[in-house]
Amino acid sequence: MSKKNVEEQIVWDRHLPRKYLDNEIVWNDNDFLPNNAKKEYLHVFQACYVLYFRQICESDGFDIDIYPGVAKAAIYIPYLDVEKEADMFMELANHAIHDYNNVHKYKVSSIEKVNYIWVESHREFFITIKVKNLTLRTPLQTFQIHAYKGSHEENIVRICSRKS
Repeated sequence: MSKKNVEEQIVWDRHLPRKYLDNEIVWNDNDFLPNNAKKEYLHVFQACYVLYFRQICESDGFDIDIYPGVAKAAIYIPYLDVEKEADMFMELANHAIHDYNNVHKYKVSSIEKVNYIWVESHREFFITIKVKNLTLRTPLQTFQIHAYKGSHEENIVRICSRKS
């Protein structure tokens, strides 16, 4: 292995998110390659994953601007066709905001973006929304919601908070 490759491997090992890849599964290089990608481009995808995993860790899965493509290690996936399930996302968002309402009354204005992960037999969504504060009539605020549909189609909200 050349000196450059050794240095790249050290950087790669340091940036692997142990939070998500903590020896539950033995990961190999192919897990980081998108479908049909050639192994000779692994170093390119590793550089992409460093940024991808950093964004996941820093935003708890809500703000991902980089997506390395369909691969086993690409855990968080941007949901690009939000309109396809907009009703479900609005239902989850309204449920979360309704539970969050305490002193101020908030109303969901729009879905900004959605990411998801597969967990066992369902998808868990990381939804960023804009809300109106009906109590103070302030400008739109951004909230983030981690929610999913349960096995009986019930709304399950893990997190609902203002984006900091």
